[in-house]
Amino acid sequence: MKWSVAHTEWSDGFGGQEHRILLECGEMIRRGHRAVVVCRPEAEIRRKAEEAGVPVHPMPIRSSFDAAAVAGMVRLFRREKVDVVNTHSGKDSWVASMAAKVAGVPLLLRTRHISVPVRRRWYNLIYRWPDGYVTTGEMIREHLIAVGISPDRVVSIPTGVDVGRFSPDVPGDAVRAEFGVGRGEPFVSVIGVLRSWKRHDVFLEAVRLLRAGGSPVRALIVGEGPQRDRIAGEIAGKGLARVVRMTGYRQDIPEIVAASDVIVLPSDRFEGVPQVILQSLAMGRAVVASPIGGIPEVVHHEKTGLLCPAGDPSAFADAIARLLAAPDLRGRLGATGRELVLSRYSSTAMCERTEAFYGRLESLKGTRAT
Repeated sequence: MKWSVAHTEWSDGFGGQEHRILLECGEMIRRGHRAVVVCRPEAEIRRKAEEAGVPVHPMPIRSSFDAAAVAGMVRLFRREKVDVVNTHSGKDSWVASMAAKVAGVPLLLRTRHISVPVRRRWYNLIYRWPDGYVTTGEMIREHLIAVGISPDRVVSIPTGVDVGRFSPDVPGDAVRAEFGVGRGEPFVSVIGVLRSWKRHDVFLEAVRLLRAGGSPVRALIVGEGPQRDRIAGEIAGKGLARVVRMTGYRQDIPEIVAASDVIVLPSDRFEGVPQVILQSLAMGRAVVASPIGGIPEVVHHEKTGLLCPAGDPSAFADAIARLLAAPDLRGRLGATGRELVLSRYSSTAMCERTEAFYGRLESLKGTRAT
């Protein structure tokens, strides 16, 4: 069975959610399916899709009830003979869901990327219309079931990793040289969109504590986002300007992970299974993270990484210091983490599970894709 799939996204930014859409589209196209991204003309995912060779249709979406956008999507879905519409954010879910119903698209899916609670009230139709739901972590799946969605119609499919690109063989020397970090100097990084719940403040305080305790650790904050100015102010306020560098958005994430001794994610809410953790584990890198959302599904304490209480800089500092002082421990955790990714979280496994879910929903609904 070959599918024609349209992914819709309203967001202008580019983070893990948008990366997941492009990764899935690219892999599904390689597997012989058709896939297209529908997004706003000014969205960053449009440019990234064009660069990646993924078909993209710019569609102005001014609100959740934009009649012109609904009409435009109806025409697109019919013209492309779309079998599956998969929505990803709030506004596009309203518009694309209405368009899918009018156009007679056989399957409508909603993907939940983060663990924000859902209020499934009678008027929240974007949680009543879909035939199925994809979540990026088992905890999010359990929440949707708890608010009344049938277990048969919701599946957890964490974002897969391109294990060829995120390989232990990727060199990190160029990144270390760029930031003036010697080969033997301790180097830690936090990678992700600069949002409040990523708790960069916890990371910065942990770095300050490490430096105050005599560690020569250096650090990167990789990513772009609405908290940039606040984070830059905290770096200056803590006297860390010579120690912590903000890189902005980077495409060389494998090289940054390779350059780092430890990858840190101190989020305190809203996480599914973060891609940066799976990518780091795929490269055999040690991870320190909070036990939030779906993170414990992949960071098994003392087995594939270390978990610390959310919001506790001292605990993060201690865990980072422990790993920096023990290369053997870093190697053991990283090796076990890579085995986990290879067995369950590759991009191939992601798309195989996605194909199987489409087939299951088709059987449940009694439809037949074109």
